Amino acid sequence: MWYPRSMRRLILFALPALLTLLDAAVPLVPTGGTAQAAQYVIEKEGPGNEVVFESKAPLDSFEGKTSRVWGAIDADLSQLSGPVAVTIVVDLASLDTGIKKRNRHMCENHLETDTHPRAVFKAGRIVSASAPSLTPGVTTRIRLAGTFDLHGVECQTEYDVDLTLEDDGSLLVVTTFPVSLETHKIKRPKFLIMKLADEQKVTVSLRANPAAGNDS
Repeated sequence: MWYPRSMRRLILFALPALLTLLDAAVPLVPTGGTAQAAQYVIEKEGPGNEVVFESKAPLDSFEGKTSRVWGAIDADLSQLSGPVAVTIVVDLASLDTGIKKRNRHMCENHLETDTHPRAVFKAGRIVSASAPSLTPGVTTRIRLAGTFDLHGVECQTEYDVDLTLEDDGSLLVVTTFPVSLETHKIKRPKFLIMKLADEQKVTVSLRANPAAGNDS
């Protein structure tokens, strides 16, 4: 069924928020900043979606992971520069380290997920890119500027992100970055023989699918 452009824009505007309504998640609002902008949706627990953190200590290192990550991307893939609208949300309470007691201890005493249940990254600008536009099947690295909100502490950030446009139109997004526990006022566990390092390595792998109504 054909809809007027104004109605299609309204649908695209509301779609990301509807995806997370049942979870009372952070609203995800594409902005449609340019005539060539395309909207993508990252579905919660969608195939290929995973967030992994690595905690290192001399005698007790471990990792935690979750697929409960979702979001929205609004960007002009034919011109990798300037304004974009990206929102990524991670359900911290779902992080699994492989040991239930450690999961509970991490959530209750350190991440304090009852008060701070989600980590949120919002990007508003592409700082630089290894190519002027995306070519299907070719990975392009961009640098995104935005904010990262973890444990109630929001910081200005810039992350390197690898983008790959698949033949089916989906967008693969991969990034690895450090997170400082001290910066986000997260207490380091004392039950370990040696405290964890302050800096934690986080890797995010996502598959974003074109939103319904994308102009092609």
